Amino acid sequence: MKFVFEGHEYELSDLELKILKYHKTMGPDYSKLISHRFHISLQEAFDIHKKLLDMGLLQKVTAPIINYHSKDKRLKSLKHRNHTYYDLSRTGKLLLREFERQIKEIELELEFPYKR
Repeated sequence: MKFVFEGHEYELSDLELKILKYHKTMGPDYSKLISHRFHISLQEAFDIHKKLLDMGLLQKVTAPIINYHSKDKRLKSLKHRNHTYYDLSRTGKLLLREFERQIKEIELELEFPYKR
């Protein structure tokens, strides 16, 4: 789907939009977990994260400790970072907000708890 935001044209698939929404809802995560939660191949998750990173919609998390949230954000846990974690950049947050305001709300269908 093509979307113009701040003078730039973005072409994002439904899956890429869902991954952006996932990062907004759940916070930083890594490609392997994204591949599991969205039932896609690991390579596809790597490729999507790279594309969104190159577009400036995601950023790499540099903090050594990650705060995890549950879906309802009541349960938190801390984890030491062992993978490359990605989170929404400021541009990604603004683009996602504008997309949901102008076009449609993005629905996530995540199963709780997130067991493998």
